[in-house]
Order: sequence, then C-alpha cells, then structure tokens
Amino acid sequence: MLMPLSNGGSDLVDADIPKSLMLLHGQNPYSTQPWASPYPLLLLLVDSGIIRLTGFFSAQSSTDLISQNLRMAGLVANAIVASIVYLFIRRKTKNPLTPLISAGLFLTLPALSTSPLYFFHSDTFGYPILGLSLVALASHKYTIGVSLLATAAIFKIHPILALPLALVWIVRTRSIRTAILPILTATTILALGLLLPLALPGYAASILGFNLTNNGNGTALFNLLGVADSVLPPQLAVTPTALLADQVWMVGTFALFTILLGTVWTRARQLAAIDIVLLGLLAWLIPLKIEYTHYMAWAVIPVLMRGQIRQTIPVLGLLQLGDSLSYWSWWPATSLIPGIDTFYGLLAASIVYRAVGLAALGFVLYSLRKKKRVFALVDTRRSSEEPAETPQTDLATPVIR
Repeated sequence: MLMPLSNGGSDLVDADIPKSLMLLHGQNPYSTQPWASPYPLLLLLVDSGIIRLTGFFSAQSSTDLISQNLRMAGLVANAIVASIVYLFIRRKTKNPLTPLISAGLFLTLPALSTSPLYFFHSDTFGYPILGLSLVALASHKYTIGVSLLATAAIFKIHPILALPLALVWIVRTRSIRTAILPILTATTILALGLLLPLALPGYAASILGFNLTNNGNGTALFNLLGVADSVLPPQLAVTPTALLADQVWMVGTFALFTILLGTVWTRARQLAAIDIVLLGLLAWLIPLKIEYTHYMAWAVIPVLMRGQIRQTIPVLGLLQLGDSLSYWSWWPATSLIPGIDTFYGLLAASIVYRAVGLAALGFVLYSLRKKKRVFALVDTRRSSEEPAETPQTDLATPVIR
C-alpha cells in the first residue's frame, strides 16, 4: 500500500537503477556520472541480478516497476534480517519476549521499515550478509564469518574496519594458526571486490574521488565545521573546506579505530563476536563524513543481536529522532518543530546520528566494564577458596619431639 506512493527516491531511480541497467547491457557503470555510482561493484551486481530475476515475472520494464520490484525484494531482505535476529537471540536467552521485541523493533521502527519504502537504499541487501556473518562468528565458524564480513565490506564499505578487529580478536582468543585461513579469505575477497575493479575506467573517480569531494546535504562534517567557525572566537576560527573536512574525518577515524583496537587487544576474552563487529562499525560510522539513517542501520543490526533491550531502545530512539529530523527538514509542512527547514535542521539530524553511534559505543564499554568486575570478583573468590599452604618440614632437620 505504501510503495506506490513514491518512486523510491532519487538515489534509487537516478543512480542505482540506471547503473544496474548499464551493467546488464554490458556497459561500464563507472564510465559516466561519478555521483551516481560511488559504490563497490558488488552492490550494482546484486541490484542488476534482482532486476533480471524479477524481470522474468513482469512484462513491463519501466523504471517505476523496477523500483517497486527492488523495494519488494528489500522487504524480503528485512524479513531475513528480523528472522536472523530472532533465531540468534532465542538461543541466548530463556526470556521469550527478548527475541520477539528485538526482531519486532527492526520490522516496525519507521526509520527502518516505512522510511525505506519511500526512499530506498540498496544498503538493505547488505544487512542480511552482515547478520549471517555475526551468527557464524558467534558460532566459532571463523572462516565463514570473516568471509561473509568481507563480502559485506565489498558490498558497502562501512564494515571495513570490523574486519581487522575480528581477526585480532580471533588471534587473541584462539591462536594465530586459527586466524591464518580467515586472513587469507578476507584478503582475497577484498582484493577481488575492491582492488580488482580499479582496472575499470572511472571506478577510482567514483569510489574515491566523489566521496572525498562530496559534502552531503547538511548532514556532513563540513557543516559542523561551518558552525564551529561561526561560534569560535576569530583567533580559533577555521575556514571550512572539503579538504579540512576530509582531514578531520580521516584523523578522527584513525584515532577512534586505534583506541578500539587497543581495547580489543587487551580485553579480547571479555568481548563477544557481536561486540567486536559493532566496535568496528562504530569506528567507521561515528566520525563518518556524511551521516544518513541507512548508514547507521549497519550498526543497529549488531545492537539488536546483543539482546540487551534496555540498551537497544535508547539507541533506536535516537535513530528514529535523527530520521524524523531529517524528514522534517526536507518537508517542513509535516514538522512538529517550527523553522526546522533551516540549515540547523539537518545539522541537528547529523549530530543525533553521531549520538546513535556514541550511545552504542558507551553501552559496549559499559558492559565490558561490568564483565571486568565480574572476572575480578570470580578471581578473588577462587583465591580465597584455595586451601592454605601447609608448612613443609625439612627432612634433613631432625624433628624434636
């Protein structure tokens, strides 16, 4: 009922669909319009495969019909993710409500359910890959889990920093020998999915050039720097430029990733596989140059799969707030806040999106701190329960009776 009310949005109609059709016709999708194809090749291959598959059941091939078919496939992908969340949490807890609530939130939260029906993004097809990788890693199937995680990274780049953290975690909790095969498979998949396409003309300009020059639509670091420039005293003010935004983005990402890498290295045995992947996603998403709802949804999946309802609800509440602020900024007639269509509406949405990542990071670190206390308490009890050492008598010394 909802899908016919829109065509799926400009990203789908003007970018993903035309580029996927080019691929189906044997043309290079990166040859024109870098703004319309700043995605790895696998994403366009998946979209074109869905278009070809649904084409067998549709006589027409209009853009609107293709958009509707892709969004229908997106509903199936969402159902798969919800099923993964439900089945995974059901194995971890005896509470029957926890898996139902977690899966239900993913299916009913407007930011994750109805919003993509109006403005669809192909990230939706990458979410099941990420969910399956989390299940495999948590089941100690490390090669399969890392391979799926690498596949998710070549579908959309956001999980890229979760890969090294997962490999470090395997080394620290298992052994280097256990990590050899996952390292080889991850390296091979990344090389085939991200490096090999560099031979295609226009690929580097689309993937690297466009993303480095694009400043978004109000939800980017560029706009945050502009606000800082207007607030700071003249002596400290900086002129916001695309280069400065890129530098802040890269330095922030490197700094956060380094901190989280040290955390994983020192606390690996106290962190679960879900936490490791979530930390890697947050290292990428929190300092990200441009923020959108469908970007943060990558981190929402491991948040849901942690099964901590009291921590999940605040994170999803912030996500929904950011999504609402974004919509109200574009359509102020539907807004509950007057003047939301000004520059500060999207800026507020960007700040809230980053707060989503910070809240998730805070909950992981808080849980880690609680586990540390539990481990310390267990060690203390074990040491207190050990029998006291009995004094040993030197056999060479005569015993006086």
